[in-house]
Amino acid sequence: MKEIKGTTGLCALLGNPTGHSLSPLIHNNLAYMTYTDMAYITFEPDKDNLGDAVKGAFALGIKGLNVTVPYKEEVIKYLSGTDPIAKAIGAVNTLVRKEDGYYGYNTDILGFIRELKKNNFSLSGANVVILGAGGVARAIAFACVNEGASRTIILNRSVEKAQNIKTDIFEYFGEDAKGRIEAGPLEDSEQLDIENILLVQTTNVGMYPNTEEILLSESVLYDKAVFGFDVIYNPYETAFMKKLKQKGKRAVNGLPMLLYQAEEAYKMWFDVEITNSMEFVLYSKLKDALGLNKDKNAKSPGQNNENIILVGFMGSGKTTLGKWIAKHTGRTLIDTDREIEAMTGLTVKEIFDTEGESYFRKLETEYLEKLVNEKKTGLVISVGGGTPVAEKNRELLKKTGTVVYLRASAGELMKRLRYDVRRPLLQGKDGRERRLLIEDMLKKREPAYMSAANIVVRTDGVYFPKIYQIIRKKIRGSGMSGYKKNYPKNNYRPRRRQRNEDTGNKRPQS
Repeated sequence: MKEIKGTTGLCALLGNPTGHSLSPLIHNNLAYMTYTDMAYITFEPDKDNLGDAVKGAFALGIKGLNVTVPYKEEVIKYLSGTDPIAKAIGAVNTLVRKEDGYYGYNTDILGFIRELKKNNFSLSGANVVILGAGGVARAIAFACVNEGASRTIILNRSVEKAQNIKTDIFEYFGEDAKGRIEAGPLEDSEQLDIENILLVQTTNVGMYPNTEEILLSESVLYDKAVFGFDVIYNPYETAFMKKLKQKGKRAVNGLPMLLYQAEEAYKMWFDVEITNSMEFVLYSKLKDALGLNKDKNAKSPGQNNENIILVGFMGSGKTTLGKWIAKHTGRTLIDTDREIEAMTGLTVKEIFDTEGESYFRKLETEYLEKLVNEKKTGLVISVGGGTPVAEKNRELLKKTGTVVYLRASAGELMKRLRYDVRRPLLQGKDGRERRLLIEDMLKKREPAYMSAANIVVRTDGVYFPKIYQIIRKKIRGSGMSGYKKNYPKNNYRPRRRQRNEDTGNKRPQS
């Protein structure tokens, strides 16, 4: 466990939401490896408070910030300055502290260039075709022109978006971009007079779980390509990459780019060296977090097909984590509240209002009985906050699979639920009244959650990939002991860290 001292510095991620982010994993491990006295956390300001968040972070002495969606563009107006190319792109992802405020950079460009160089591909004099015209495509197009690519062609279904990138590149590079940047519709791909291309796929087509999808199922571009780059990294080998490899061409995914852009930000904040050994460990940790090291078949939940059942108080993250697990492991997500709504044609609130809570609890039990009888496997099941209160429901849950209690503190729950108007039990409550209700209900329900659970995971400040890692290891029965990686000889190997979990009737760590 990291020791937090009075001298410990702070860096953070600004975004909303941030629970899925891998930035804390990367930066906190970098701090540990480089002996930097720093902790990295996440903040989720509302859009209306973004300016105050940036100003407050500066006032509190926060060393540096990363920025993710939806604030990469919006945050620029609150900065003391912006790197010229990042300003031209119109998006920043890294803020560096200066005397009069934060200065903005875009390290996505640096991450892209570094991954190409690691694969011995130079953009200087290259021919590039970019599929897609979103934010990542914009950064990559700027990088290609900036690094001296001979021709960069942006193809997109919406030609207007591709043309906008072309226009902005002309405005930034001037005459230097003349004849080197083009834009057109995706259907022009078969008529392009271009050879020996770097083919870059920047859309989300083919992203897990739709792993068989591909933007261009057949195209002469695959024959003309000498190298392929897909920004997607889950699945680890996309349909786009497979198509290129079938043609005998090299192709890589975007996971190294994710790591490199974070490393470039870290080096902007701290004057440190990041070695190849450190990168090896970080890359392995990223693959672990995404379930890519051991679960090589993206459609398989892994070695143990037993159902994962998520229980906990409202706002503990059951539904959101369930979606994350389903997306990254191939499990089928079942949200019992949504299933009951589908069966009745009423929302949970409408059921409470018209039939009362006892009727809704009866429907919960009936649905759990249905799950037990169906004996399906490979599921991740999110249940309502009050489901485990009934002893019969707890018995049914344990018959269905491994029950995981997502344990959150009252303070954290209040933070997550402070603007929530959907929960029937919170209707008409706000401020202190809502806080007292949450504390009282959590105190009453805690024994039921603990009784139902096979695994208990504290979720305050813990990101989704780490939570899933804990669950997966416990289900497999390996824990941390005996969990080994094959590190290169004489290279860095991190020390074992304290777990944030409990099982059975053990008391959770405080």
